[in-house]
Amino acid sequence: MNDMNSLRKKIDLLDKRIVKLLNRRAKCADDIGKIKEKLGLEVYSPEREKQVIENVSRENAGPLTEEAVMRVYERIIDESRRLERESAEERRTSINRQLKKLRAGFKMDRKSNLAVLVSSIAVAFIFVWCIVFVVPYHYAQGKGTVITIDRGMTADRIYARLSRDGVITDKLFFKIVSKIFSVEHKIKAGKYLLTGFYSDYDVMTLLASGKSNLLVTVTVPEGLTTKQIASIYHRELGVDSIQFVDEALGDSAAAAFGIPSKNLEGYLFPQSYDFYYGAEPDEIIRRMVDEFKTFFNGTLQSRTREMEVGISEIMRIASIVEDEAKVDSERAIIASVYYNRLRKHIPLEADPTVQYALGERKKIYYKDLQIDSPYNTYERIGLPPTPICNPGAKSIMATLYPAHTGYLYFVATGNGGHLFSGTYAEHLRAVRAYRRVEQKREFRN
Repeated sequence: MNDMNSLRKKIDLLDKRIVKLLNRRAKCADDIGKIKEKLGLEVYSPEREKQVIENVSRENAGPLTEEAVMRVYERIIDESRRLERESAEERRTSINRQLKKLRAGFKMDRKSNLAVLVSSIAVAFIFVWCIVFVVPYHYAQGKGTVITIDRGMTADRIYARLSRDGVITDKLFFKIVSKIFSVEHKIKAGKYLLTGFYSDYDVMTLLASGKSNLLVTVTVPEGLTTKQIASIYHRELGVDSIQFVDEALGDSAAAAFGIPSKNLEGYLFPQSYDFYYGAEPDEIIRRMVDEFKTFFNGTLQSRTREMEVGISEIMRIASIVEDEAKVDSERAIIASVYYNRLRKHIPLEADPTVQYALGERKKIYYKDLQIDSPYNTYERIGLPPTPICNPGAKSIMATLYPAHTGYLYFVATGNGGHLFSGTYAEHLRAVRAYRRVEQKREFRN
């Protein structure tokens, strides 16, 4: 057993030597092919093959038969022939390739010269573009530079404005590059803020993104209708006011937010908000409704249950209080007047609800009180179908915690306050007093 293992190890060593020798032989055959190519000799001659066979026959003194040895050497000879041939062909191919390049260079005509010129111009343009257009060179200090693109502006006017504001290096170059990259028709209206280092390319990609990075603080006062709020966002953020109103006053808007009302009038909580210029209407509406929900928290919801009323009733009364009250101390008193009238099933007779039905804030005349509308609280008993404006925190709190009074009427004093009355006779005297004050004011003017 040990003898067999020893013999196998010897065979393995011999195999390695055979492989090395075969590779050395192949290398020599390859070198011979190169030399023959240089000397112009035939790659492989029959005489040489005959000589190799004779050498092999003469040197064969082992246990292998001559026929077996010849089969092995036939394969070796075939491989040698292939190596010598490939070596020679490789050199010929290389020489032919170089000759073709030389011929192509000598035969270059005007067309080729033009192609080279165009290529050179293109390379030069790319180089200039990288230097001028991509490398940052501007620096916006402080609060940065605001770029305003108005709706309906043509591309030429946009480039002129950018050049005038000093945010691009060259108007013509910027226009050419915008056309090449098909950006010209992608520029969106809006306000864009550039801060720190920026290049023409930064300006181009920012305008093409259509996403403003300018954060704008918008203050929504108490007591505005949804249409008035839409106008503010249109002015401050460039929002589509028609789309804003349609989404907020749509039939399914309130249900989508879980608001117990016909629409979202009254539930767009008034305060200051930060939005990016060009924000979408649905984003703004959601934010304002979420703020209302945050304000009308569990404590205030518990208060509505104590009063045995719903959020919808609270918000409708609060909206009227917001429109009527000009003095904070009177909000809870005005709320008490409407609660008293509701309990006695007396029409609210609130001028702001009629103004809402008319669609404008103006002095109410007797003819206006005849308008056929569910918001006409002179003709109909009870609350209007929805709030008539978006009340603030003070009016909502006054409605949740009204004063305890016996008042059923009130009339303006002319200086922002009101005179409150418990009977109709007292109210008429207060109205006459108010009219006398108005007449004196008109006489002085």
